[in-house]
Amino acid sequence: QQNKLNSFLWTIKRDPPSYFFGTIHVPYTRVWDFIPENSKKAFQQSHIVYFELDLTDPYTISALTSCQLLPQGENLQDVLPRDIYRRLKRHLEYVKLMMPSWMTPDQRGKGLYADYLFNAIAGNWERKRPVWVMLMVNSLTEVDIKSRGVPVLDLFLAQEAERLRKQTGAVEKVEEQCHPLNGLNFSQV
Repeated sequence: QQNKLNSFLWTIKRDPPSYFFGTIHVPYTRVWDFIPENSKKAFQQSHIVYFELDLTDPYTISALTSCQLLPQGENLQDVLPRDIYRRLKRHLEYVKLMMPSWMTPDQRGKGLYADYLFNAIAGNWERKRPVWVMLMVNSLTEVDIKSRGVPVLDLFLAQEAERLRKQTGAVEKVEEQCHPLNGLNFSQV
């Protein structure tokens, strides 16, 4: 029942009240039905909404893409052990081969092509840092591919906030997310 669900919504008692809502980075359609009405109502009644990052800002997307890259002149083949690099390359070849069968008729109807989708997700993978390649590989599953084209919960809420003409902002900068991940050593990754 909706009213029995944990809302992941905290109230900051002030006038007017502020709310803190914990999101998850998955397609919103996977979780939307499980978000309690009190959270949806707080969002609807809000005038100002802050997100972790501003995923509607082209600079944010560009900076996220740039921070994932190895230093100039380095490739993944240079930093990964040879056996892991070969396994990764074979796995990506398998994913590319399987991707057409993983796509939904709805995705095809919207003009998405498997090659385009693969390149959008895995393009330039040989220039990415190992931690970002790991995250990329984790998202290259049949279930994740079938939900491509559906915004993650954060982006969906940001798009809704813009549509409803709410004032928006971000509490973090890209660098605050990139530097800690890029600081992990190989054994940690």
